Amino acid sequence: MQNKDNETLEEMIARTMRENGVTHDDESGYADRSQFHIDDRVIYTQQQAQNAYREGEDLAEGYVDPRPTVQQRQTPQHQPRQTQPRQPRQSQPSHKSSQSSKSKSSIAKSSKSHSTQKKKKQPQKNKAASRAPAQIQRGKQRMEYYEDDELLEEEEPQPRKKHHPIRTLICLLLVLALVAVGAYSAIAWHYIGMVETVETGTRYDVGVVPLESKNVRNILLIGTDTRSVTDSGRADTVILMSINYKTRTVTLTSFMRDSYVNIPNNGWSKLNASYRWGGAELLMDTLELNFHVSVDDYVFVNFESFAAIVDSVGGVKLTVTDDEAAAMQAPMAEINDIKGLPSNKDFITSGGTYNMNGNQALAYARIRYVGRSDFQRTERQREVVRKIIEKAKSSGVSGLNKFATACAENVVTNMSKGEMFKLAMQLPYLATFELDELRIPADDMYSGATLDDGQQVLQIDFDANIALIENNVYND
Repeated sequence: MQNKDNETLEEMIARTMRENGVTHDDESGYADRSQFHIDDRVIYTQQQAQNAYREGEDLAEGYVDPRPTVQQRQTPQHQPRQTQPRQPRQSQPSHKSSQSSKSKSSIAKSSKSHSTQKKKKQPQKNKAASRAPAQIQRGKQRMEYYEDDELLEEEEPQPRKKHHPIRTLICLLLVLALVAVGAYSAIAWHYIGMVETVETGTRYDVGVVPLESKNVRNILLIGTDTRSVTDSGRADTVILMSINYKTRTVTLTSFMRDSYVNIPNNGWSKLNASYRWGGAELLMDTLELNFHVSVDDYVFVNFESFAAIVDSVGGVKLTVTDDEAAAMQAPMAEINDIKGLPSNKDFITSGGTYNMNGNQALAYARIRYVGRSDFQRTERQREVVRKIIEKAKSSGVSGLNKFATACAENVVTNMSKGEMFKLAMQLPYLATFELDELRIPADDMYSGATLDDGQQVLQIDFDANIALIENNVYND
């Protein structure tokens, strides 16, 4: 195949290589690494020259050396021979001289262009060799290349975890709950510090196995007509408050004062006599001996304290008959005289529904000779206690503060401050419990009797009443 000057391809290649001082490798056939041109084409080997000539590939633009790079090979297969370029011959045909001049100019231009191109690429190679991080993707490892082709693995820093909004809300609620508990605890200790506490006196071993349950706690509420827990007086109100944590109930059990019972180390007498003879401790022992209830804690209030607690909740709504309204006047006059008030202050003259203040509610709870005597009186007492609890539960923050302050300042207890704090922390939970009532002796579980000295008492069917207490208070 010939070119336009009737010069064969082999002749043109040989001539051009001679003019540029290019030699061949005898074994591989590769020329040295000096560049030469054919019609502005950058040529490295004879095979490339043939391809350029036959296929018309422009090697001057965008040519990429197909030989392996430094990163892809450790040692070159062929070392280039260092030779000095030959001087071009002086005598050349005119047409060849023009072509040679053109070729030299093209070679110089292309060589400069190619040299510039290599210089522009070299910083990229150095930069890639020094750090050359691969495209980093989340959750993968980062690769780094170095000039000695060593491949290292470096752990990618873990991205900062994003918290789920629900998890954040839960954490916030927990923090608020802890703050609320801390504030409530501080308030509880404030009120507990105001309560008057006394040591538990002597208790007797009554020799019976009491009704007990890990789910039930009993606290005895004692209401007397005395000014102090140490004063000898009458226990007009005896109510056992039983908290059953399993059934979520609070049972108020009234024990009638005229019940004829066996008082430890004192013989048989009315129940209220046990308090007069031995205080709260003997009263608890008497209940345990006769009714098998286990009770170790008590809360004592007198008339004046009871009235103050009712006033702290803003009074309680009660309905009375005409007879009850008339019977309330005598006990009200007694309290008014003690306080230095007019005897008839706040009298109720007729039946109806009233929001009664402390003195009125106290007089209502003390009525004994209207209706079914002491049976109905215990009902009135439980009614007032229930209304106080319901009114306190529905009070706002200010109302609860007044109620708590009145209770703390007007009660006496043998419970330790630690026990009171534990109970106080349970109050929000206990407020959801159902409130039940019970009276001992129950209907058809007693009989009336007259003693030799003329006292009217209630003869108790103890087995039946104990079974009633067990089924209602200790029911699991």
